[in-house]
Amino acid sequence: MQSLAQKHAVCFGSVQPRITTQTRTLTCQCKAAGKGPQATRREALLLGISAAAAAPALLPLPAQAGFRKELKKKKVPLDDYTLSEVDGLRFYDKEEGRGKQIKAGDKVVVHFDCKFKGIDAVSSRYARTLGGNRTVAEPFEFTVGESINVTTKMVGNTAGGLFAGGSGPKPPPALSTAVIGMKPGGRRTVYIDKPELGYVKGNQEIPAGAAFDLEVEVLSVL
Repeated sequence: MQSLAQKHAVCFGSVQPRITTQTRTLTCQCKAAGKGPQATRREALLLGISAAAAAPALLPLPAQAGFRKELKKKKVPLDDYTLSEVDGLRFYDKEEGRGKQIKAGDKVVVHFDCKFKGIDAVSSRYARTLGGNRTVAEPFEFTVGESINVTTKMVGNTAGGLFAGGSGPKPPPALSTAVIGMKPGGRRTVYIDKPELGYVKGNQEIPAGAAFDLEVEVLSVL
């Protein structure tokens, strides 16, 4: 026994499916062209449904070039960075922020990320607690221009006061001056290529004395 598709195959070939009604008789185009049998009412409905379902598959897919471009953003070349007059490091402002510029002596709260070859090695966004292997985001507070004491500068109550000693993420010395000239809400990337301002002994995936990117987001100025 022939299937419905075989019986009316010509309608799905070079001829577009078209069902016509004449009084109580339904005829597909293959019958009108003298190339096939008469279709029953049920077959005519099934043919119409099949054609409608197949139509979306024939439509061209939307262009995705823009989406791929977003996923593959190029890294800003160091030539586009600005040389800091404070510490001699190069920086690039991703977002300016609003308000007054930060100066030495200000107390600030920030998030920082130290990235080495694309790896987020040290970050206040993934601080480890003493309560286990849970990771929580803990902003970091310090006085601009002064040495950073990691044992007492974690702020917020997300971790329930579980930070102590060296359990929190240790920021590089460069963070102390990296925020000078920034504004609240600003985001900056600093290229740390001076070992004494980075991690002389290394930290996590960052080898001893290696250059890396320090990303800073100023949350507030106290």
